Amino acid sequence: MDIVSVDGRDRAVFERFFAVRDGVRREDEFPVGLGLEEARVLMAGEHSDVRADGIGLVDGDEWLGIAWLDWWLQENTHLVEVELAVAAPYRRTGVGSKLLEVVIDRARQDGRRLLSSSLLGDAETGESAGTAFAAAHGFVRKHVELHQVLELPLSEARLAELEQLAPGYTIVQWRGPHPEEWIEQFAEALTAMAEDVPTGELDHEPSRWTPERIREADARLAKQGRFCYTTIAIDADGQLAAYTEMGGAAANPERLYQWGTFVRREHRGRRLGMAVKVPNLRALQADLDHPAVVHTWNATTNAPMIAVNDHLGFRRVALRTNWEREL
Repeated sequence: MDIVSVDGRDRAVFERFFAVRDGVRREDEFPVGLGLEEARVLMAGEHSDVRADGIGLVDGDEWLGIAWLDWWLQENTHLVEVELAVAAPYRRTGVGSKLLEVVIDRARQDGRRLLSSSLLGDAETGESAGTAFAAAHGFVRKHVELHQVLELPLSEARLAELEQLAPGYTIVQWRGPHPEEWIEQFAEALTAMAEDVPTGELDHEPSRWTPERIREADARLAKQGRFCYTTIAIDADGQLAAYTEMGGAAANPERLYQWGTFVRREHRGRRLGMAVKVPNLRALQADLDHPAVVHTWNATTNAPMIAVNDHLGFRRVALRTNWEREL
């Protein structure tokens, strides 16, 4: 068996690598994750915030398993995020353990002291074959998130029933890159959300957003063939009080994602979460010509946001557990 390094620039190699990863993900009832070109652009490009690469374990022409690695470059430079995927015929044959050995060696060489990984599991217990592997290899569970899904389209009658007015606030919407007139306030809001979102016992630093970082992320999103719908609530002083973002990629039109939703502390208790989510859902599904599923994740301790999603009709389908291993 041989180890193959993958960086996305060799398309043929990357496609073999991706086929293993995507095949494992599609075994889930509600598969999620980047499509082929979305993933290749991320791994092939140079980015200021993250370097992504991969490892494949191969036997001749057969790919047995892979490891995807995210090396954070601005915050969290003490860790590397790892995802392992083993092709079905080669599970419980030592492939995962061999890949993990290589990952640990590379992480140590890069000066990282921590491995971090996210694993989907049962909706009640969070357990899965992946979590059993993690526990057996020295990882410790540090955080739990609830995975919820919403089938679209919703009827106009249902959207009207859900609609929540926001007296004293103006609703602004756009599709695509963040407008320059809002980009500074949006950077502040993204940073505030990163600091505010529950992360359990994870040894993670919150992201610090700037207008330049948002512009880079927007450009990467477009290159990946992804799209984003944004709705914000503006108070009487012209300050951004709340936002929500949802989107997906043309290559996987059946998979949509509820990304961030945030309400500034001083504006909470006024149902602004619903006030931005419902018009954003309306805008998102107005461009749909097919059924789709919206995926979202929230810390199980984030009761207010989960309650909002429950009210919108999201169903609880799995738990995503976050694990860490000290090196």
